[in-house]
Amino acid sequence: MARADLLKKLFSSFKQNDTDSFMRAANDIIEDERKKNHTILADDLKMIINNGSNYPRQSMTTYSVGAPKDNGKEVALFEIMYPEKYLTDLVVSDEKIQQIEQIIKEFTNWDVLFSNGVFPTRRVLFYGPPGCGKTLASQAIAAEIGIPMLYVRFDALISSYLGETASNIRKVFDYARNDSFVIFFDEFDAIGRSRNDQFEHGEIKRVVNTFLQQIDNFKGRSLVIAATNFEQSLDYAIWRRFDETIRFDMPTDEEREAIFKLKIKRFNGPDHVIREFMVNMAKFSHADMEQICQTIMKQCILEGRKIYSKKDIEYAVNKQVRIVSLRKTQY
Repeated sequence: MARADLLKKLFSSFKQNDTDSFMRAANDIIEDERKKNHTILADDLKMIINNGSNYPRQSMTTYSVGAPKDNGKEVALFEIMYPEKYLTDLVVSDEKIQQIEQIIKEFTNWDVLFSNGVFPTRRVLFYGPPGCGKTLASQAIAAEIGIPMLYVRFDALISSYLGETASNIRKVFDYARNDSFVIFFDEFDAIGRSRNDQFEHGEIKRVVNTFLQQIDNFKGRSLVIAATNFEQSLDYAIWRRFDETIRFDMPTDEEREAIFKLKIKRFNGPDHVIREFMVNMAKFSHADMEQICQTIMKQCILEGRKIYSKKDIEYAVNKQVRIVSLRKTQY
């Protein structure tokens, strides 16, 4: 957070309609943030001042320029994203929304908490079935806080070379020390598996130990979020490292209907008809409901329609039922 004296100058100059003083104060704040290694925030504030825009990024931006790479595969270990998903895009229980709002509130009041001798929630574990909102919730947290997401690429992080995976984990945390991020580890069970698993070799112990050391010693002003569909395979010590753990469950019928209405709202049609197919959708996740909407919208777009019908809903539901059934047989 900017120093109190700079904020006072900024507000005072705005009140007095003194543009020159306002710009000087704003630039001082930008430089103050840059000195704190908040380079991305400083660059964004500079862009706002220079361009006069409300927010410098008009669409989701993903890049990996300057990101460390795996030595064997020469691919970036993560991508940096500016998500455009918010809490209003998330359909979960009120309890989970409250938990997520508390995480956001604590992070945005980091300085207040720290000055009183306590830390905000800095490490969060999301777990539960696939397609139930873990990644979306992480994106919403980053967007609501207003910081980029450092999306750790599972396929790049895991190396076939002895000791390289542990080295890659260190590279991620070393990079994150330079700014504020939501550091998101997807498919976290790949690096957090139990060290007592008789089928695992010695390498996984090295990987887990490295992650535990890194997360214990990490002092950056970032929020670490790990997500897994296989929480039962995580090492016991991993669980104890997280300040907050949140389970994401399969949606209820009411939530499925809410997801459908939210995702299909660009088009007109009998959205209430979705209730007639709830029996068929008993095993549908959040992602499955979104896919139904995608199927309906694509069909309408290709046929030049703005209105979908009950027949469109029935077709999309039956198509997704077949996909879900096939998925169950494969796993």
